[in-house]
Order: sequence, then structure tokens, then C-alpha cells
Amino acid sequence: MRWLAILCGVALLAFGASRFASSRARFALRPAENTVVATLPFEYFRKHILVAMRIDNSALRACMVDNGFNADVITESVARAMGLPVHAMGGRTPNAEGFGKGSGPETFVVEKTVTLGIKDFPIFTGQTYVLDLAGFEDGMGVHFDCVLGLPLFVQYVVEIDYTKRLLTLYDPGSFKYSGGGHAVPMRVAVPPTIEAVVLTPDERRVTATVALDLGSDAIFDFQPSFQTKHRILQAGQDEVPADVIGLAGIFHMSIVRLPSVELAGYRLEKPLVAFMHTAPGPSLSANDGYVGNALLRRFTVTFDYSRQRVIFEPNSSFGDPFKGNMTGVKVDPESDPGRGFKVVYVEERSVGAKAGVQEGDRIVEINGVPCSTLLFESFREMLTAEGTPFVFKVERGGQKLEISFRTPRLP
Repeated sequence: MRWLAILCGVALLAFGASRFASSRARFALRPAENTVVATLPFEYFRKHILVAMRIDNSALRACMVDNGFNADVITESVARAMGLPVHAMGGRTPNAEGFGKGSGPETFVVEKTVTLGIKDFPIFTGQTYVLDLAGFEDGMGVHFDCVLGLPLFVQYVVEIDYTKRLLTLYDPGSFKYSGGGHAVPMRVAVPPTIEAVVLTPDERRVTATVALDLGSDAIFDFQPSFQTKHRILQAGQDEVPADVIGLAGIFHMSIVRLPSVELAGYRLEKPLVAFMHTAPGPSLSANDGYVGNALLRRFTVTFDYSRQRVIFEPNSSFGDPFKGNMTGVKVDPESDPGRGFKVVYVEERSVGAKAGVQEGDRIVEINGVPCSTLLFESFREMLTAEGTPFVFKVERGGQKLEISFRTPRLP
């Protein structure tokens, strides 16, 4: 199961112009071209970009970078802790009434100007919104306190260097690109879109409009309408079932391996791509699909909204093989490995489900390796093995069970 970051449809319509304790931003002003406004270190955590920000004069907070939000957002828990004055969109209500409740308004506006920045340097000052994102965080296994959305990309040229883990903000007026990457036209939207070319199993070249969504952990995900129109998937083609959670519920998908996809003039060989069985929401459904950090991390990506372009420059990860969970089993990333990894979801069509893995099981051993010796990332990597026999030793209701299965291989 993967978390689908679909929040751009939320009614955020207006915007104004402990982990990070040692993080420091660097600032340098240059009189010539390419004025660097700020260079922000980031953590690439579970395929999401997190930077350290202060909300007004708060301590450093974990802030997710997501151009799929059309405003900057503070989580409900942080807004409460800071005592920020808010009112519900569509009319004022007492701060606590309906705040974060299922029966009340879901979106709130902060009633004062808020500054997001580092020390005395403001990255953004303006109107912000408050959302209860606890479920969003749980689904991703990532904790964050705020979201840097569209305003960041409108105000600056934003370069994301996934290798150096640096986010560089340039003054748009002085920015000139002189590297060896490829600049391609970009339609400014939430999130923005570009054109890609899909090589199908029967050797057709099909053009697709894809959104570049920094809030997604996807490689390539395609809409049902794209498959209906172009018949990319072939009858009998090997696939792996996958489920993804969005705000509107669980969406079923099929994971396949395509011959190649071209993005910004670069050919990506044998990528894993997902085809959704149902559309996730009206905002992203307007495109043929979308691309997330699992693919974007293979480049240094520069978003230049002011010139309606995006620049891709391959990095050392460009040729890495594409991997995904082949078992259909998802565990709690916060599990204590000493007690085993707790299963929180099993995709019903997966080999793991067919073999008998259940939610609530604790996997204490995988292929002879005690889970007490593994970090979550190492355990998750083991689940990507294709065409491999697996033996789970699990604890369930006081019983110890052994579950065996073989993962599929995608050619």
C-alpha cells in the first residue's frame, strides 16, 4: 500500500505574497546573475522532502515540501500548541468548535500573517491554512508540522538536489541556467505538468501529460482513462496488485514494468509504473498520470514557474533499477524490531494475502533473518525482491506461525 498525496482539491484558494536541531540554512547574495536567496538542507525521508522551518519564532519544525498544495499549511496539532487564532473557511467559529472534528469544518484559516523561515530570514510571509493531517501522516509513516506549497514555487526558482540533499532558492529575475540538463515547457498548475512518452509492450510511442507531484512517493502512476484510451496494459501481462490510500479512500492499482518512459528527453529503462483502476480525484484526474519523488530523485530538478519550465539534470541515481514491494504486505515503520514488524495492511489480491498474512501479525523473522537485527528500511528493501521465495515467521494471538510464498517477477 502506498499513500497517495491528493490534497490539491481541498479548498485552499488564496495565498499571500527534534530531527532538525543541527540543520542550518546558508544565505548568499550575489550582485550578478543567479542570486541565491537561500540554500536549505533537507532530509529525504521515506520518499518525502522535509526541511527545517520556524513558524514565526517557534522552534524548528519539520516542514514537508509539496507543490501539490496550493497554499502553505500548518497541521492542526501545531496550530493548537502555538495557540494560533483561526476561523473556519466560510465563516468564523470559536477556535475549538469543529477544529479537527469529523463533524466540523476540515479547513481553517489563520487569522494573522504567519512567517515561515529560518532564524530572522523569512522564506514566506502571508496567509496560511490549518488542516488536521494526522491520517495523512499515519498513511505515509512521516511526521511533519507544516507544508510548503505553491507560494514557495511562485516566489522563487526552486532547485532540488536529491544527491546533496539541498534545496536552493533563486531570485527569478536574475536566474539563468547554464548546466547540462534539459529544460522543458511546464504548465503551471497544482501540481505542474509536463509531457512524457511511454513505450508500450507492443512498441507504440504514446504521449502522456503527467503531473510532477513532490508530495507523492510514486514512480509513474497513470489514470484509468489513459489505459482506456491507449490500451497500454496487454492481456495476460504480468502485474503486481497494489493499493494506495487517498483522502477519498483506498484505490486499487496494477503495477507493471514497461519497456521505457521518456521524461524531459531522458529515457528511463524498464520502469515500474502503476495503473489505477479508479480515478483518485478531480484535480489529478485532469492529467494522464503523475510522477513522484521515487522517480524525481534520479535528477536534480529545478522548477522555474516564472518561465513556465522545469529543468532536469540526471544524477548518480539515474540508472538505478526500479523496485517496489512485491509482497503486498505493509508494516508499521514505527514498529519495535525487537518485537517484530507489525503488519498494518495486506493488499487483498497480493501473494502475501493469498499465503495467509493478516493485519495485526508481527513478523519476527524473514527468510531466516531475525527482524530484531533489521532496521525498517532494510526490511522494506527485502520485500522488493522479485521471483523470490519468502518464509515469514509471525506471531498471531499468542501463536507462532510460518507462512511461505513466492513473489512474482515482472519482466
